[in-house]
Amino acid sequence: MKKRCTPFISAISLFVACFVTISLQAQSSSSKDSIIENRCVQLLRDAEKTYEAGRINEIEDMILPCIESEGLSKFEKLQGYRLIILSKLFDNQDEAANEYFLKLIKLDPEYQVNPVTDPSEFIQLYNSYRTNPVFAIGAKVGMNLTKPSSFVPYGVSNTAESSGEYTSYFNLQFGANLDVYLTKKWSVGADLLLSFKTYQYKNTLLGYSELTMKENQLWLELPIVLKYTMGQKKLRYYLQAGGAVSMILSSNSNIVRKDAATQSNQAIGPDINTRDLRNMFNYSLVGGGGIRYKAGYGYLVLDVKYMYGLNNISDMDNKYSNDELIYKYGYIDNDFTLNSLMFSIGYYKSFYKPKKLPTYEK
Repeated sequence: MKKRCTPFISAISLFVACFVTISLQAQSSSSKDSIIENRCVQLLRDAEKTYEAGRINEIEDMILPCIESEGLSKFEKLQGYRLIILSKLFDNQDEAANEYFLKLIKLDPEYQVNPVTDPSEFIQLYNSYRTNPVFAIGAKVGMNLTKPSSFVPYGVSNTAESSGEYTSYFNLQFGANLDVYLTKKWSVGADLLLSFKTYQYKNTLLGYSELTMKENQLWLELPIVLKYTMGQKKLRYYLQAGGAVSMILSSNSNIVRKDAATQSNQAIGPDINTRDLRNMFNYSLVGGGGIRYKAGYGYLVLDVKYMYGLNNISDMDNKYSNDELIYKYGYIDNDFTLNSLMFSIGYYKSFYKPKKLPTYEK
């Protein structure tokens, strides 16, 4: 019995020994990292005192190894780079100061100088670089309200008496965004959106038959706008204007014709593919505005656009091509444009490429 238990006890002993060894190694590694971190923090404090004492030639060698290792936090690394840059500036080593400034601004692209505590030489160096974002990429999702606008009525009955009316519906849109910054206030924005659009058409035919058609469409849309931004750094507002081109991907209509008096169905059936009745492209004027709220290296956005359709959505060549629509339901497309009010929320991430401004290049 004793011999049978021996292998089991040995296995447990081995497991305990391994666990204790790993724990001790982890504690040793953690303790070592803590010692290095504390030493680097102390070196940073000593470097500040050394700088204040005027021994600027010693600064780089004191803290650069800690900056290049993991001995300092991001904030402390920025402090270290600032000290090195100041030491180089006051030692007339402008080229080295520029090299370290690029490292600082790449570590924190949104680094800001302090006009109260930073020397004028450091502020001048900061102002000699492009520190604003170059572009932003983001994603957005929202709702649209689609409103057709008829300008030439068609129908199987007297269109002078009744040309029908359109009702707007909300539907979903989502996509991606690209903003290219021209200046601090001006930028060009482009969206690539998948937009689901819905509207309803109703008309009374020959005084006794009530026609209702609900159309669901899917569009690929590309609005391009010029934006003007104003406001504070954290919360900003913008106005936008431009144009858009949209390509229809699908269109399906649910149609019902009822007796106007009894509301009994006279004609009903499955959805009808009405893609062939639509022109492929829709061109629009775009106007709107929005709000941007700074969040990390990007911003949250509430965007509002109104797209005013310019061209006829109904394809004149195919207006009379669907016999089922004409003879079963009594429906013929009006000539109409398509307008949309669009609301979106999204997040855009900014991308930076710091470089020396041309006016400061030698």
